[in-house]
Amino acid sequence: MSWDAIRNRISGRDVVVFTLSLLLAFAVWLIHNLSFNYKEQVSVPVIAHCSLDGHAFSSAAPAVVHARCKASGFSLIGLLKSNEKAPVEVTFASGDLHNKTGETFYITAQELQSYSARIFGEGTQVEAFLSDTLFFRFPYQDSRRVPVTGRCKLSYRSQYIASGELEFEPDSVTVFGSPSVIEGIESIATHAIVRSDIAGPLHGTVKLEPVAGVRLSNESVEYNLDVSRYVELDSEVYVSVVNVPPDRTVVVYPSIARVVVRCRFPLSAGVAETMELNIDYADFKKSISGRCLPRVKNLPEGTIDVSIEPEVFDCVEVAL
Repeated sequence: MSWDAIRNRISGRDVVVFTLSLLLAFAVWLIHNLSFNYKEQVSVPVIAHCSLDGHAFSSAAPAVVHARCKASGFSLIGLLKSNEKAPVEVTFASGDLHNKTGETFYITAQELQSYSARIFGEGTQVEAFLSDTLFFRFPYQDSRRVPVTGRCKLSYRSQYIASGELEFEPDSVTVFGSPSVIEGIESIATHAIVRSDIAGPLHGTVKLEPVAGVRLSNESVEYNLDVSRYVELDSEVYVSVVNVPPDRTVVVYPSIARVVVRCRFPLSAGVAETMELNIDYADFKKSISGRCLPRVKNLPEGTIDVSIEPEVFDCVEVAL
């Protein structure tokens, strides 16, 4: 039978089926072969991240890791094209990077072994690194220590109140960056701490607000706040002036103040009647207008908060 006769007997549909069968067979063959493990020399560029005092968090340029690896054909195809992709970003422990001189740090092949999965991917076995040492340059950065300040919106259950200041651990952080930026930073604020119906000690972890162009030594801090149930004591207390010279007298107006004291519950020994409100004669003499703030003495044990009404008293000196 001639070729012309054979071509006439083959329909267009037969050609399509034959072509698809051929492509399918090739795909099966390719997948089958790529599933096997192969050994190959690969090169992967790496950007290093590390918290190093006085240095930038990221290396100035990538360093290339050369290694002989064993992996599936699929993995090796990606690894062999690593130089065409963005560098792999790896965060190293500060103890694994050693300072050679100035801004230059290095990591040995032995220490690099524990980062193999991050560099080459899971399932890739590194048989040998082809260089003993990998070098990175971390530019110098200025730094300074600044306090942490809290952003809070707190509300308490009835008869509960904060019995201390909101404390942070650590209470300060190191900021790293260019001098022109970090010189203007006086503190680092937390994310907002919002709590309601508080009826006991408050504690937790809160993130710090990031600052553009600045790296922080901590991303978050722990916070603690003592909260106590209280008893409120409302008393009227006479206001006296102490340390007045014998030939002088000082008249205070008003002579009686309302004092509200909040004490921890249950109330321990000590009562509001022991309290005193005193204005020191020396403070009176320093005042220009004769208006003075009294000092509270003999507060009940466990006092959390004191309010005095009025807050300021008028004093008039009279010669005897």
